[in-house]
Amino acid sequence: MNQIAIGEGSNFIVLEGQSAAAAFYHALPCFSDTPETKLAEKIEVTLRGTPSQISSAVASLEKLIDKAGLYEQKAVPSPLYLRFQPEPAGPYYSTEISNLSLVSHPTGYKTHARGSLVLELHYTRHNYFDGPQVEVPLCGRFGEDVLGGVTLYNHTDYHSAHGNSVYIKPASLTSPLPAPLRIELENTCPTGAIKDIFIGMGHHQSNYDESPFFHNAPDFSGGDLLLNTNAINDYYRRLTWSGTNWSQIAAISLSLDVVDLLGGKTYRPLLHLFNLHAYEDLYLAFKLQRGSSVIYASESVYADPLYGYVFLPPVDLPPNQLLRETPPHSMDFVLYAYSPSTDTKTLDVDQVQLFPQSFAANFLGFFNMLENDTLIDDSSRGLSNVRYSIVGSEMVAHIRQGGPLFGRSSEYNRIIIAMANATNTIDIMRTAVVRVYQRERRRIL
Repeated sequence: MNQIAIGEGSNFIVLEGQSAAAAFYHALPCFSDTPETKLAEKIEVTLRGTPSQISSAVASLEKLIDKAGLYEQKAVPSPLYLRFQPEPAGPYYSTEISNLSLVSHPTGYKTHARGSLVLELHYTRHNYFDGPQVEVPLCGRFGEDVLGGVTLYNHTDYHSAHGNSVYIKPASLTSPLPAPLRIELENTCPTGAIKDIFIGMGHHQSNYDESPFFHNAPDFSGGDLLLNTNAINDYYRRLTWSGTNWSQIAAISLSLDVVDLLGGKTYRPLLHLFNLHAYEDLYLAFKLQRGSSVIYASESVYADPLYGYVFLPPVDLPPNQLLRETPPHSMDFVLYAYSPSTDTKTLDVDQVQLFPQSFAANFLGFFNMLENDTLIDDSSRGLSNVRYSIVGSEMVAHIRQGGPLFGRSSEYNRIIIAMANATNTIDIMRTAVVRVYQRERRRIL
């Protein structure tokens, strides 16, 4: 090991190796061999030098331990890290540490006066090490392997530049473990504000085609297909029904190839409404069917009349565990509606997105994002906030729902992003620039 250090930011104390601080002679990590997510470990630190040098080295460690305690009390902004550099000029790998304590080795005090001292630094850490942050090249309708940010539109249709997703090639991710991602999304729309943001990630060993995720109005059966250039793909479906029972209002045929590419993973169907509906008692649900035979029936959700979109419950597509010895069968995604009112009801829908949930996060805003404001979601640190352009400051502006976002090096990684404005509609011509970064994650160095 070329270097072992402890600290944060630019303030690291090198315990062993290149550029070691005065009196720090040797550091022996005693790694845990348990599979737990949090590990309690220690490092045996050998100090050599004059009594003054040894005392100064001990004091520097005690100051760091005090700082770690302040972070746990939220009195300082950054945690401490244990950092390793396996080879000269190579990358650093770090792990956040907490619960630090420094104790003397049982026989260490006997040698202090003779110029050496052995200490034990005890700590708790995550069961992994993260490498340096590196930007990931993105692919999509804008080109391949692009760095520096790419522009997304708030929908996907036949227009060559209009897409709300990117994909990452397997070769662009080098981490042997799923790599924590940092996603930066800058609002570049000069009008209106972003309130809520939804990010979904899907993974596939060979497919990088976006089409299985997006189903436009011409793909539906049911209702009337109406032309309007303000709709996604220039068309929307006007779905009309009456009665007080659950009614089938539309269906989308999922071909054998599409079902196979969806791969049995989890998705949340996202209905994009061309017009707000006017009903305060409308509920929606869906079923997966073969003809009239029901394979899966979802729970119902309330369709709020103040929202221009509806997230339906998550579902595995295809549902149920299959042998996967042959491709899964085709099926229909069938949309149902219910209202206790006897009046004739109308719902205008121009797209259904199958929003992937392999890794996903919702950002529900309580402060809006204006032009040039940037959402930053850092899964390595488990933190997210908004960087505001006017004063260059940051603030937590969303309630974050969902787990960390990871990239898989063995698969194509598709990231889909939807943005809702302050009036709770997904305005399709809204733009944003997205950049993605990774940290290589290792269990063993």
